[in-house]
Amino acid sequence: MGRRGHGGHHGGAWKVAYADFTTSMMALFIVLWLISSDQEVRESVQKYFKGQTEDSEQGTKGRRFAPDAVPRPHQPADQPTDNLLGKRDLQRAAEKLMEQLDNSSIDGEDTLRFEFLADGIRIVAMDKNTKPFFEPNSDKLTKFGSWVLQTIAWEIERYPFQVEVEGHTQRGKEGSVDQTLSWDLSSARAVAARDALQFSGVNSKNFFRIAGYADRAPLDAAKPDDDANRRIAIIVRPKSDYEMPLLQNQLRER
Repeated sequence: MGRRGHGGHHGGAWKVAYADFTTSMMALFIVLWLISSDQEVRESVQKYFKGQTEDSEQGTKGRRFAPDAVPRPHQPADQPTDNLLGKRDLQRAAEKLMEQLDNSSIDGEDTLRFEFLADGIRIVAMDKNTKPFFEPNSDKLTKFGSWVLQTIAWEIERYPFQVEVEGHTQRGKEGSVDQTLSWDLSSARAVAARDALQFSGVNSKNFFRIAGYADRAPLDAAKPDDDANRRIAIIVRPKSDYEMPLLQNQLRER
């Protein structure tokens, strides 16, 4: 009797273990299924968990949000990211870049600047007279400018980062007589920087935005004619689907 009672007390433990095992296998199956699915399926699953559904009654795609759900903007808005893998790789790349580019600035003068954002990093290269990034009134890179962009490209090209490039000019110079020239020059310099990054290995699909801002966004609003406003900014962020290609590569290697 005592033995039967003792066995009955522990007889259900295997059921709990089996339930945990079944749940784990189901989770693994879902992950593997998502990895092997095409982009349309993954987007549908993503929309479902965001509270978005397709309007089957009207036969058109619509967006229905849960009461507490907030639609995400189409463009990056400098929001904190929960992509830990992307943040880790971005921090690692930034540390290596800061180490490699540390000696490129002139003593006592800030030529390169790293600005850490909530969701990425902005690398600002100032086209100062003492160490120009471009030839005067031109979108042609100097040797220094080419070297900086090549160094950045070689460090970030191995990761599926999202890249944006901004071009800025200086107020009072560089086409200020004709504002159209200032817009054209800042845009041309952004494109030239993009081309240099791509030539050095950055995948063309990783570029999200290339833009010229003329002299409308000075670093210091009180000094709009400072030559530091003549600059290129490169913004690097982890992509929203950052982990997916890495997981697929790991499965192929097994």
